[in-house]
Amino acid sequence: MKYLLDTHTFIWSIMNSSKLSEKVKNIIENPNNEIFVSGITFWEIAIKTQIGKMKFENFNILHLPNIATQYGFSIFTPSAYDYVTYNELPLVENHKDPFDRMLIHSALKNNLILVSKDQFFSSYEEFGLQLLW
Repeated sequence: MKYLLDTHTFIWSIMNSSKLSEKVKNIIENPNNEIFVSGITFWEIAIKTQIGKMKFENFNILHLPNIATQYGFSIFTPSAYDYVTYNELPLVENHKDPFDRMLIHSALKNNLILVSKDQFFSSYEEFGLQLLW
């Protein structure tokens, strides 16, 4: 199976956080699964670090792509098609976070299961989003 990690899921996985569900841990650790981290995630982390919404004391964020590959994650790069069709994703429950919405859209367009604890994401299941937590 192919999975796309939400930003918090990626961060919690590389920090070995107890916030990850057992189900998610098992999926990430299963070598038969392909786990993706989007370039959108790295962009979100960089922006939120710059404005003070995120802080990492144990490592430099410049190393995150390398850390992701060391964990066996593949880097997902949205295509130009993913970007130009972004406007097709319906606005749901006033959910306007562009990072979340692009991850949701990428998962939908590329048949990836999105791994997220975010409560807003379930609103997109009616549009075909495969969600796991």
